[in-house]
Amino acid sequence: AVLALFAGHKQTPPRRGRQEEADMKHVHKLSASLAGITLLGGLAGSSGPASADAIADFYTGKIVTIVVAAGPGGNYSVYSQMLAPYWKKYLSGHPTFIIQNMGGAGGTKAANYLANSAPNDGSFIGILESTTPLNARLRATGVKYDPGKFHSLGGADNTRSMLTVMTSAGVNTMEEATKKELLCGATGKGSTTYVTPAVINTFLGTKFKMILGYRGMNGVNAAIDKGEVNCRAAVFASIENSRPHWITEKKIVNLAAIDTERHPDYPNVPTLLELAKGADAKAVLTLMSNNGVLGRAWVAPPNVPKDRIAALREAFWKGFNDPQAQAELKKRNMRIDPVRWERQQQTLA
Repeated sequence: AVLALFAGHKQTPPRRGRQEEADMKHVHKLSASLAGITLLGGLAGSSGPASADAIADFYTGKIVTIVVAAGPGGNYSVYSQMLAPYWKKYLSGHPTFIIQNMGGAGGTKAANYLANSAPNDGSFIGILESTTPLNARLRATGVKYDPGKFHSLGGADNTRSMLTVMTSAGVNTMEEATKKELLCGATGKGSTTYVTPAVINTFLGTKFKMILGYRGMNGVNAAIDKGEVNCRAAVFASIENSRPHWITEKKIVNLAAIDTERHPDYPNVPTLLELAKGADAKAVLTLMSNNGVLGRAWVAPPNVPKDRIAALREAFWKGFNDPQAQAELKKRNMRIDPVRWERQQQTLA
């Protein structure tokens, strides 16, 4: 204001006395000081946008779509729905998370979409089948993705899978399954619900027949309730969560743990590796049994900027470990055993 006052004064100033000249010198010094402050203030202000939180700038007002590689109602959807408010809480900019179910081809449809069609800006992420990396190596039909190029964001649980049969089928051991045909519900040829029984047939001589076309584990479980099929090979937590009466009413028997170690709650059930005979069988069944860390795992498309990947990973980890989130999951009988993204990335590779 002082500078503007004097800049606009065009007239020749009148002659002043000594005191007046001294006062004017003081004013000029003050003006110079104010000019310096104004300049510094301008510089500080101009640095604001450059140093602002780029993550918040991007995510504020945004919608983040979670592509779920299964139909609605399954654990992938439920975990995503329950954890989304906490990811929103911890991700700078606090975007809204929504779910887009994209079941099909045992998870291959969703993986292909994330790898080739989804925006690579951090506004689309996904939760894929645990067999997604394996399918790419098996050259399953229609695979158009490289699992190693997805960015792991972390997982809510280290899942444990079981080969489970209804007691009404009259089969209680894997040996008995070599003598009687069992109908296993499957979502697609790329899914663990199909691949696992097929591999077991090859190496252990069982007679599982896979019935294809069910939409997610919710569809498979519903088919079991209707008596259309009588076995399933999948994450056991989906039974604990959605069909606990199968357990309490002793409607099921677990023939084998699809894992590298026995299920802690079912120590008498052998692993597939224990039942395998020969080096080839052990090698293949080890590969089949090592996907637990990918069972509740979210990923981002290949070319998302690194700073947004880092922000998502941090928000996901904080969300998994939020006490309120864990309490809500446990209240729903849903397991929470967070897995770091580094471990999942190693498994993908």
